[in-house]
Amino acid sequence: MSSSTRTKIYFVENIETKRIKIGFTVSSVAQRMTQLQTGSDSELRLLGVITADEEKGTTERQLHSKFSEWHHRGEWFTGEILVRVREMLREEESLRGQGSG
Repeated sequence: MSSSTRTKIYFVENIETKRIKIGFTVSSVAQRMTQLQTGSDSELRLLGVITADEEKGTTERQLHSKFSEWHHRGEWFTGEILVRVREMLREEESLRGQGSG
């Protein structure tokens, strides 16, 4: 089993700038959100979480590369990626729903 199966990719939106952070954690997303919010002077909102999967192209590195055209700084991207992020989140939710039946 690959360690990436435990890696969560999160998408966080800065409410003021509408920029989106693509990051990862192997622990609690809630704890990571607390850390991020503490270090930010703007309100942050969790858009959602997917499971990293190299075969699907959803590791943090792969997503940063995929969205490089919209890169702003560090792990932050312009809001133009929001539609694509929402599509990925819907796909992940759909897969989870199929697996829980």
